[in-house]
Amino acid sequence: MNTSSSLGISPASSDPQKRIKTFALPGQCFQKGAALSWRRGNQFAIYPRSQNVNKSTDETISKTQDTILNIRQEILLFNPVMRKLVNEANGTFLALQKLAETSKNTDNQLEFLKLSRQYRSIIRVCVESLQEAAEKEQDGVEKNTLHSYITIFYSVECIWHLCEILFIDVIPGDVVLPFLLEWVRFHFPCHEQAASQMLEACERGSEVNAEYWDTVTGMLIQGRIDVVRALLKLHSLADSNEFKLVDNSLRTMPVYSVYGGVSAGEFTISWKHWQAECRAKLSSRVLANQPQLELLMRLMCGEYGAFESIRPRYGSWFDVVGGYVMFTSPWARRRELGAAAAACAGLATTRVSHLDVMVRALCDGDLHQLIHEVQQVCDGGWCAAHLTDMLHRCARLHVLDAHQTDVTTRLRDSLILEYGTLLCEHKSLWPAGLSYLAATTDGLRRAELILERIPVESDAKALRICAEAKKYGLHGVAQTVCAVRGARALSAGRVGGALCWGARARRGSLVRAGAHAALRRYCARGTLPAADLLLSAAGALLAHDAPLLLGKYSEFHRLYNNREFRAAAKLLVSLITSNIAPDYFWDTLLLDTLPLLETEEPVISAEDTYEIMLCLELKSGSLSTEKAELLRLSLARNLARTSLADMDRDE
Repeated sequence: MNTSSSLGISPASSDPQKRIKTFALPGQCFQKGAALSWRRGNQFAIYPRSQNVNKSTDETISKTQDTILNIRQEILLFNPVMRKLVNEANGTFLALQKLAETSKNTDNQLEFLKLSRQYRSIIRVCVESLQEAAEKEQDGVEKNTLHSYITIFYSVECIWHLCEILFIDVIPGDVVLPFLLEWVRFHFPCHEQAASQMLEACERGSEVNAEYWDTVTGMLIQGRIDVVRALLKLHSLADSNEFKLVDNSLRTMPVYSVYGGVSAGEFTISWKHWQAECRAKLSSRVLANQPQLELLMRLMCGEYGAFESIRPRYGSWFDVVGGYVMFTSPWARRRELGAAAAACAGLATTRVSHLDVMVRALCDGDLHQLIHEVQQVCDGGWCAAHLTDMLHRCARLHVLDAHQTDVTTRLRDSLILEYGTLLCEHKSLWPAGLSYLAATTDGLRRAELILERIPVESDAKALRICAEAKKYGLHGVAQTVCAVRGARALSAGRVGGALCWGARARRGSLVRAGAHAALRRYCARGTLPAADLLLSAAGALLAHDAPLLLGKYSEFHRLYNNREFRAAAKLLVSLITSNIAPDYFWDTLLLDTLPLLETEEPVISAEDTYEIMLCLELKSGSLSTEKAELLRLSLARNLARTSLADMDRDE
């Protein structure tokens, strides 16, 4: 049973009761009580609780339905469309950590800005992917879900962009107006399409279009002065004195540029002089017969009432904040945006949303409040973790607790830990989650616990876990995973796999158990498992008697199959005389000497023959009487042949 919290940028609420979601549990089994147990990740299980806990009679079992409800939060980031966002953001995050480590004593603000823009580009690509998926989706519920995702990440990118302007970007002269207007135009492009269509048509008398004056006003408050002048020239009365008067005011409006050769003080004087002329024209009542032109002039004079009158035309106060700053304090620095934002927010006619609160916090420079609000966004913690890390790396985030202690690093680590832990719950995103945990102070301790609890469905998954564990220096985890995998292989009868995992885990007990199982299987079936592994076995595999015997015995088979009989005989005799073979394997070793004793030319010397005879008498109980007599006969014949050969050499 899957459950999900509400999606989208929901209104801020101080009432905790409004955030509680109730679920009705199905089934008759929950009428007499239910129990709850936490599972791995953001999941818990609900199951019926029996009245007679200590009784397990058939009657009790029959009355209790075998029903378990798995409740988990629906994670937005686990949607397949979001996979690219998670993976690409992870790459940028790691690049940021590397940059911060290598440039602790240097100023790399431009590099930080480049990485911030990479984050925004990733978000934009994600929004486009969600839009494409929503267009293809036929199911209405899923389509609405995708649209809510689009709203979330569009808002995230909007906030990130403004944060980048105010706290990450290097603004010449600290005059923020050009960048603020760019932000408004990019995220709130009201009437831009209508303006393009009118200018493309270039028809005199365009005022007959119902959107004409709204478009002119919208372009004005976005600072598109050239577009406003071009639109006014499309009016049928463009040659009248009133229109020429407004056009002249727009043409002579001062525009500040840090590279323009004019100081901020000189620009301020020039601006105030220009605005005084605009007020004089407005007071002369020259525009009384043209109320729309009079409204434009009132906006240019920075009248609060004029902005208040046009506010209902727009979806939010963000649309007018750029124009308000432009016509009231175009020289405003970043720290002075709070007053303008408060004035524009006062124009709001709708309820306050999280986006409103976040923009206000940014304009006020209250990054602590911003992070708090970003955490309320239902994006799985993506924005909170990455934005906090970016601000921390840029040295722009300073958070103090009630005791005036700097807790910035703790805040950043906690958000990244939470985000990384969330990714570790996913079956394929957990490696990315580990990289986030490794970037924090105590993250590797949590990573160790998480890795040990990741379900291992296959050998490939186990190898991946071991590789990731070794990557972060968690060798104990890698050995534990290998040991568990080896024990499972051994219990399933996969002796070769048990030996392989035991060698990786460097667990002597597991290797010994696997070796004994392999030797017993050879006694029963006549085949050796994992021959390649045994031939190239490492020192860990050959550290004990049974694994050593198994490895050397596999080498004996290789030599024999390659018809290297003398080397094979020498190795086999050494195994017999070393006395490392278990009792159940003695008959196999002794009987393997038979074909070597019957070769055309003797390959076992007289001395080795005596050694085999001695072992045969000591271990005669391991062989049947018939096999023992046959081996004695072969040994006697070989001894005779070697004795004759020695006499011939002496002569």
